[in-house]
Amino acid sequence: MSLLLLGTLAAMNPVAASALDRGKGELVRIADGTVRGKADAAGRTFFGIPYAAPPTGARRFRPPQPPGAWPGVRDATREPPLCPQPVPLGRTSEDCLYLNVYTPPAAESRHLPVLVWIHGGAYILGSGAGYDPAPLVAAGRAVVVSMNYRLGPLGFMALPGLARESGTTGNHGLLDQQAALRWVRANIGAFGGDPRNVTVFGESAGGHSVCMQLISPAARGLFDKAISQSGGCVGTPLGPVAREKAYGTGRRFADSLGCNDRRTVVACLRGKPADRFVGDFAGMFGRNLDWTPVIDGRVIREPAAPAIRAGRYQKVPLIIGSNGNEGRLFTAFGYHLQKLRRAQAGDLDEAIRLSAPGAADAMRAAYPPASADNADLALSDFTTDGLFACPALFTAQGAAANAGQRVYRYEFADPRPPLSGLDPLMPLGDYHASELFYLFRTVQNLPPLPGLNPDQQRLSRQMLSYWTAFARTGDPNTSGTPVWPALTSGTSPTQRLTSQGTEPFGTFARDHHCDLWAALPD
Repeated sequence: MSLLLLGTLAAMNPVAASALDRGKGELVRIADGTVRGKADAAGRTFFGIPYAAPPTGARRFRPPQPPGAWPGVRDATREPPLCPQPVPLGRTSEDCLYLNVYTPPAAESRHLPVLVWIHGGAYILGSGAGYDPAPLVAAGRAVVVSMNYRLGPLGFMALPGLARESGTTGNHGLLDQQAALRWVRANIGAFGGDPRNVTVFGESAGGHSVCMQLISPAARGLFDKAISQSGGCVGTPLGPVAREKAYGTGRRFADSLGCNDRRTVVACLRGKPADRFVGDFAGMFGRNLDWTPVIDGRVIREPAAPAIRAGRYQKVPLIIGSNGNEGRLFTAFGYHLQKLRRAQAGDLDEAIRLSAPGAADAMRAAYPPASADNADLALSDFTTDGLFACPALFTAQGAAANAGQRVYRYEFADPRPPLSGLDPLMPLGDYHASELFYLFRTVQNLPPLPGLNPDQQRLSRQMLSYWTAFARTGDPNTSGTPVWPALTSGTSPTQRLTSQGTEPFGTFARDHHCDLWAALPD
């Protein structure tokens, strides 16, 4: 039987193609060609499908272009390379714009809800394939798609010359995400997904990316629901930053590579090797990040806070939340690991000076250090509240105030998640990204060591049910899980996700001093 006929059968009936090619992997026909993935009793996996042309050579620093078609059958059984980054957990290449598709067995893949995962990593680190979504696929009978997108300077450097060239600058990573979402709309039906029922979800920079896509006019119509985990959305170092500030960062970086002639800077930068364009790993745990989304006037037109307050965003059903002790991971990495000491009262004062200079006395009273030499918990709480908890609450409240907007808030508050005992100076608690071990089999290729205990496994099942029910219907509630109330214009319930008993509670704003943070300017 010819490959052309086999590919046609795959597009019309993935089960038939699977049966015809049993033992050699799964064949699926999409717009650009045929891909061969892997299959077992649990489901199918397709790695490394190009959703855009390689962003190399003259395409560096340009919006993503459509991928080219390929002849024959493309092998989709190996993880794709990571985009260039400072601490790669695998092979890297500038040719990195690939996505991965995970589905239940072919016989069960019909019009399934689709979840599109955007990984985190402060916009300088990470990959799609580092997160194994097998639990989401199995528990929710859902199709999950993950992607790579350009990181660091390659994804977020802004320069006037680049703006003149393509009409936008500084947001190529966000444009990559949009290209992947367009690919999903066009192709996911061949894998058994419903292209009209797409939920975009992400954590940290991925959760922030979800917020950017909500307010980006260019992303309108590309997804139907959204989940932002620990993304902050408003008032965070992840931006979006003003264009002139981004230009300054871009010029300083270009100067550091010897590209200091404004007339030839773009050509000079395109001539440099890709490994020169990685972000600063040490800087990702601070409050001044270089490579973040930019208010360029086209992809992003304004900050998230005024856009959401005014209703200038996609009013799709939304889940948004944070973890109880987000900041402890940043204190552990930024001080205990990098500086080999505890955070001190002076470090807390400096953080207050940078983030809330007009409310310094009130902030010091709300976050008192244990001593002059030990401000670990105080600085961690300050980071949790100012960068994650209260911004997520403000975003949820702003969205819920818009007519017809359905919003659900959560706080992940499991006290001893996997890896929480790694820091000898401080218990990490429910640290930044720890909830991912309850949704994914691996997180940046790390398994949940030492594993989830029975109570945590119950919490994991609840969260998997919430996330996948929301992807199906826009409502996380199902029979068998604790009721999760939606926000209204007058109420702000938060669902506490914990192995000690999931339930809504109403003291979130007080617990995190959000009245202090609300008084600060946007």
